[in-house]
Amino acid sequence: MSFTVDLILTDIPENNKDAWSFIEQLREEYYEDKSGAHSKLQEFNEDLTKKYPCLCSFADDDPEMENSPWADGPMMENFASKMGMVAIVWSRADEVFPFVLDSALALDIIVADGQSEKIYRPGM
Repeated sequence: MSFTVDLILTDIPENNKDAWSFIEQLREEYYEDKSGAHSKLQEFNEDLTKKYPCLCSFADDDPEMENSPWADGPMMENFASKMGMVAIVWSRADEVFPFVLDSALALDIIVADGQSEKIYRPGM
């Protein structure tokens, strides 16, 4: 099981109920989006993987892979033009999520946490 958050690069409704419906629609588009990662998500990925290397950076037999907080990889494959997703190993979520959140908000990326049903908007 992993702690997964949505990273959103487009305006969403202010009302959270409407915003979650909109995010569901974005997810449908996300799974079909083959245009590549938005430049902000590329920068976000760089910030994250400087501190916590992507799973894809480890050799298959590297025991350090077990210490990675990421639930999947390569992480860049989880980013598209309007949206991305990050999956954190559940046992590391309390440690890693604040860093993910701060990094995203610094780049004006909205973070939607489906576990708590909270939406974090830049500047708020």
